[in-house]
Amino acid sequence: MFPPDDNPNVDPSPNIDSQKDLDNIDANVSARNVAARKNNIERVFVKLIAIGLVVGAILGVGAYYLMNKFGLNKKPYQLEQERIEREQEQIPAEDTKVFFPSSKTFKG
Repeated sequence: MFPPDDNPNVDPSPNIDSQKDLDNIDANVSARNVAARKNNIERVFVKLIAIGLVVGAILGVGAYYLMNKFGLNKKPYQLEQERIEREQEQIPAEDTKVFFPSSKTFKG
């Protein structure tokens, strides 16, 4: 596979072909180009931060809405109290009696 880096049989001198390639690189490192590249990178960075904040805000609002909709932000005792209230609404109370019958029951 690959020879180890500490192989004593390998010549430690650098590859001459790679040195020739480095000389042919068009390195335009004038102060003007460096400033232009820096401005471009800063603009991209600011855009990425803004996009991240907008997406994060949208996801946060959506998560808050869904948690409220499904009742995930309520405390357990609140959920138990709501369940008891729903059950009481469905089952009429047994201690209420009708003292006066409605007029529909009498024919006369």
